[in-house]
Amino acid sequence: MYEALKDMPLIDTHVHRVHPDREPEFGKIAGGYIDGPGQDRNSRQTILYEMVIQALRERFGMPEDTSDAEVEAERFRRYTSEPKKYMRELFSEGNVAMSCFETGSPLRGRAFTGEEAAYFYESVPKGKRSVIIRIERSVDELLDKKLSYREFTEKLTADLDDRIIKEAAVGLKSSVAYYGGLNIQLADEKKAEEAYEHIVSGAGTGKDEKCLYTFTLMLGVEAAVKHGIPLQIHTGAGGGTLDFKSFDPVGLTDFLRDSRVFNRAKIVLLHGGHPHEEDASFLTAQFSNVYTDCSGTFYLCTVNGVNRLRALMERTPMNKLMYGSDGVMFPELAWFGHGYFRKVLARVLTQLAEEGFIREKRALEFARMILYDNALECYSKLKERMDR
Repeated sequence: MYEALKDMPLIDTHVHRVHPDREPEFGKIAGGYIDGPGQDRNSRQTILYEMVIQALRERFGMPEDTSDAEVEAERFRRYTSEPKKYMRELFSEGNVAMSCFETGSPLRGRAFTGEEAAYFYESVPKGKRSVIIRIERSVDELLDKKLSYREFTEKLTADLDDRIIKEAAVGLKSSVAYYGGLNIQLADEKKAEEAYEHIVSGAGTGKDEKCLYTFTLMLGVEAAVKHGIPLQIHTGAGGGTLDFKSFDPVGLTDFLRDSRVFNRAKIVLLHGGHPHEEDASFLTAQFSNVYTDCSGTFYLCTVNGVNRLRALMERTPMNKLMYGSDGVMFPELAWFGHGYFRKVLARVLTQLAEEGFIREKRALEFARMILYDNALECYSKLKERMDR
């Protein structure tokens, strides 16, 4: 099965831009996103760190007994000496037909400058990159201007329209999970205005933030519908300001049932809701306009990746499951994800065929759908770009 999958093209529906000057301590390639004493050492004791280092050891042609520290040193030598060349090589491997770059990162951090973005894009073939616009990047920037509430909502709508058109975006993204969690209670405009006034006056609370960002999520829904593009929503685990108590995608149920969303806007539950894959699977089966991706079910799961992907596939219609690497901060993560996911997917599909759930022919069809076809069906603008 793997021999067939390793040559199939794939579309990475969710990946982040990177830049050598923005790279954090290398140990964060395997976790430890919340800073603290010893996190650099802790992350290097994880299975994920060993997996990435082993992949680099093989890529660099280094002997099996080469230490992890030596592999890291070789990585830094190559990256710092010719960063664009190093990134270009990584992004050119893996038979990637298209990468959809989310341009709002870093979360709550300084936006990429035009120079940084141009530097990065020089490392990715022009015909193989598309853009996903993050709603909260626009919200955060407009909050700093301390506009009237009416000006704020008008400018937010205009800014999303402008960015979608200028950057030929194939999708929108919301990270509302980082602004109060996914247990969403839809706010009316009066409450949103009150929350906005509290925030810009400096008296805002976490409750105000959740109220306002939930309301702006709905403005994002309208923009997605207007431009005919899907809306990605972060679900599942993360770091930083994520509300760890409420990242299960079932918290979106009221949102998905709202008449402004239900059977109207395409919603993509990012990361398969990891570690709540069963819930994400259930939602995709229940709602015709809800899709999901695999970006939390393989490299983040490490030893349990096969079981997590099986859980996500249990109820999910196979035409609504897509590939995404969620590569972030380091150029190696997307590259590693492309190869490792093919291995995990091959193992899962082989198991399902051997256990009599599906025929091998159907397994190969599912593989092609997950890696490539489904993205073109969900992201219609993406298909238009690739048909040019």
